[in-house]
Amino acid sequence: MIPAATQTLAEILAGGISLLSTEQIDFSHPSVAQEVNPRLNLYCYSIRENVCKQPSGCQHSSQHRGSTLAPPRWFDLLFLVSAWDFTSLGEQRLLSEALILLLNHHSLGEEMLPPTLRGHGELSITVSAIHPIDAAALWSALSVPLRPALYVTLTIPFNLRSDILIHNNGEMWLKKN
Repeated sequence: MIPAATQTLAEILAGGISLLSTEQIDFSHPSVAQEVNPRLNLYCYSIRENVCKQPSGCQHSSQHRGSTLAPPRWFDLLFLVSAWDFTSLGEQRLLSEALILLLNHHSLGEEMLPPTLRGHGELSITVSAIHPIDAAALWSALSVPLRPALYVTLTIPFNLRSDILIHNNGEMWLKKN
């Protein structure tokens, strides 16, 4: 589910920003040592359970391949979006375009989602600036100098029954979709 969410964000960004294709979006650690060319860095830096979207004791169930499933658990994927270019002005242009593009999406409709994320309605997406102290702490934890960035949160469902296989010896394995 996490790679599907990351790839969905990358496709949205590549489809609306000048001079970018999905090959110019980097998913690795946002270190300074990377080659400098026009590109965005889309780095998932945290995964948190979204307690507001969890079922509150209600008897929810959904049909999936003929079986009754428990309601999904919801998680917030937190992304750091930074820009790299030959000049600071170029980086600011890329970030501005990414901000405008992402602010047009209050949610991601099912038609934009890969099959593994469909069936739960629209997914919430939030673009925000985090508190300056939090930003400095994040960049410090990444061992990278503080730089301009966007902070994007995408809330996704995680279906335990469809995504995890439990073998008869009790080991849990993620099922490939």
